[in-house]
Amino acid sequence: MTRRQDDGADRDGDPKTTAPDTDGDDGHIRTRLRRLPTVRTAAVAALVLVVASAAVVSAPAAGVSVANSASVTDSPATNAVTAQPSEPGGSADQRELSGSFSRPTYSAIAGDLVDIRYTASNSNGSAYLLIGGNRLTDTGNPVGYTDVVKLGGEFDGTINTRLLGTDEGTAASCRETDCDLEFVNENGKQVADSLSELSGATGAGGLARPLVPQRYRLAITNGTFVVEEPGVVTPVGAAASSDLLLTKPTFHDEIEVFTTADPENVERGGGGESLSALEQNGLDRTAVTKGDRVVLGFESTGIWGALSHFAAEQNEGSLQAGQELNHSVLSEFLRTEDGVSLEVRQTNPGMNEPRSELDLADADPEDVTLLLADAEELETGDSTPGRFYLVLDTSDGGPFTEDPEPGDEFTVEFALKGAEGHRYAFAEDSGEPPAPFEQRLPAPEQFPYWETADGTVSAEASFSVQERYFEYDHVTDDGELLVEDSGGAVTGTTTILPPIEMSATFVDDKRDEPFRSESQVELSEGNFSINADLGGADPGTRLNYELYDGTTLRDSRTVIVVDDTDDPDRLAIDGVPENATVAEGGNLSALGIDVRNAGGLEGEGTLALDVDDGNLTTARELTLSSNESRTVGFPSATIRLDPGEYPFTATLDGDRRNGTLIVAENPARTTIDENDSEGDGSDTDSSANSSNTDENTTDADGNTTDADENSSENDSTGSTTTDGNSSDLDENSSDPAGGSGGPDGGDEPATFLPFGIGTRETLLGTLLVGAVHLLGHWV
Repeated sequence: MTRRQDDGADRDGDPKTTAPDTDGDDGHIRTRLRRLPTVRTAAVAALVLVVASAAVVSAPAAGVSVANSASVTDSPATNAVTAQPSEPGGSADQRELSGSFSRPTYSAIAGDLVDIRYTASNSNGSAYLLIGGNRLTDTGNPVGYTDVVKLGGEFDGTINTRLLGTDEGTAASCRETDCDLEFVNENGKQVADSLSELSGATGAGGLARPLVPQRYRLAITNGTFVVEEPGVVTPVGAAASSDLLLTKPTFHDEIEVFTTADPENVERGGGGESLSALEQNGLDRTAVTKGDRVVLGFESTGIWGALSHFAAEQNEGSLQAGQELNHSVLSEFLRTEDGVSLEVRQTNPGMNEPRSELDLADADPEDVTLLLADAEELETGDSTPGRFYLVLDTSDGGPFTEDPEPGDEFTVEFALKGAEGHRYAFAEDSGEPPAPFEQRLPAPEQFPYWETADGTVSAEASFSVQERYFEYDHVTDDGELLVEDSGGAVTGTTTILPPIEMSATFVDDKRDEPFRSESQVELSEGNFSINADLGGADPGTRLNYELYDGTTLRDSRTVIVVDDTDDPDRLAIDGVPENATVAEGGNLSALGIDVRNAGGLEGEGTLALDVDDGNLTTARELTLSSNESRTVGFPSATIRLDPGEYPFTATLDGDRRNGTLIVAENPARTTIDENDSEGDGSDTDSSANSSNTDENTTDADGNTTDADENSSENDSTGSTTTDGNSSDLDENSSDPAGGSGGPDGGDEPATFLPFGIGTRETLLGTLLVGAVHLLGHWV
């Protein structure tokens, strides 16, 4: 008697491969026949049908992904085998047993769920599914079985690989269900008639740990098995066979974080939630507004079988993407499954303040939502979710040990733990199927599917809590809102998220007819805008503004209408004269420039004037109230330009205007040129025969002084002045007889002193010899 048997695995659980056994190109499974050992109730040996895999593939190495099984075309006839007797008169049970699998190989991730699609019938009894016969164990020793499942209405085709072979294993397992099973040894002697008796009767102990990533047998049988040493279980007859290929779990090392609004606003106070609704009404940022919710997304495989188990215990149904679960399912999973942890804790508690942490166990369902979704980064089975989301409320009394406050910062860590050199192992089971979540102690926390070389892998993220606020873009120092008169809008940033409905009103009771308008608040990506209907208000107009959340007043301010919100106190030049005429030597008061406040708020500015490209410059500081207009001149600026035309430029707050300044001669002024006087002293200025009218100048001949400054007026007899200088009544010269000069302007006869020296000679003599001057007389 010969048979193909797997010859063990290495110490790390990697199976040794066997060659495919097929019938060439037709793809059908080769049926190998052997004679059954003698059964104690029959003298004639029966045929044993040993079914080999249609395509035996070695187990993947750790870390190597396997193509999704969905790429294999399902067919009811795939791997279908009808058992035939090896000689005439064979067993009728074998001829009546039939079945098939939809795929030659089912791929799944160890620790997750897998759906097995099959057909099976047995007109003479029940059909059974053998799972894992002849599998390679971690130690290299073969084990007779993992499970035998009764087919039919009691088995829905879903296998939980986290529970397979344990006392919480697959539904309809013959460990828990009445089955017509018979186990015989190679000599035909019955050794057990149930799974519960098999392990003790054959010495084939239970599983050492959860099913490791490798290949396992699937076979549709009639319930009769041969048990060989050391406990290998082989079906006597098999109608079809397939393989279950389990791969190693993978982990996504990033955590998704976004914030979403309060559920009362998202769902209008009732009904369930969906991930798409959370994303649509949320914002991709890690700062969550106090009272809103933070959404944390995690992605991993190898955890869904355990989560499914705890969901079933709480009557939450089978796990599907898009499903909402009670968060207590996750809480129980984290408490029970060794090697999986999730922590949310505050990183910046104050001095002597307790640290705020997420407490799932005591959280109210209204404060925490658990949602499932398809994987985005990782490959999973056909019907297994790959991501789960936690939605946490940050309101007071929520799922945290201390209420989050604005400014609090939190870190999030999701980890699959492992200690190098250790592997997860079930607690001692005394040969019976082990409990799935009882680890052999003492041992460190260990993810069930990590190998001895694997350590902890983790994903981390953070979020913070911030205040609820509206921050306006354009306000005065006093907090008054600025809105432009043409198409104005109130804009800014906010931490309030849509779809909250908010509105604003604008009211002006000072008009002849009171004015009121209402506008909706548009929220988008952390910004807000309010289209302001101001009723045609001019810059400088003030209105009352109120912000409402539903019917609740949130803010009230004054709105000031301005021309430009970026420059609300701008001063402008209304106009300058094209030509402005001023007098030579005068000032610029005649150059008037029209200015106004064009912004809407009281403004300050500098009006600057530049004449002839810097030859004359001046400026005035201005302060204009809202809507004020004024004409401004420059009376303090003296004109020091010759008569002529000069270009000028006036500037004010960016406004620039040009004009022409005309400097005209001063009609009241005569200019005397020193070079026009006669050097011999015989004549005065030829143009008027008189001395210069300036107060401090002497006549050109040096003989007389001005009458109004240097001497007092003498009488008509020609007496001298008190200072000894004779005065000329007409401001030119003195005449002793009281007469004046002739019409030609010639000099009068000199006045002689008693000493026989003329006035001119006396003066000259004084200069030359230093004559004595006493009491106003020359001596």
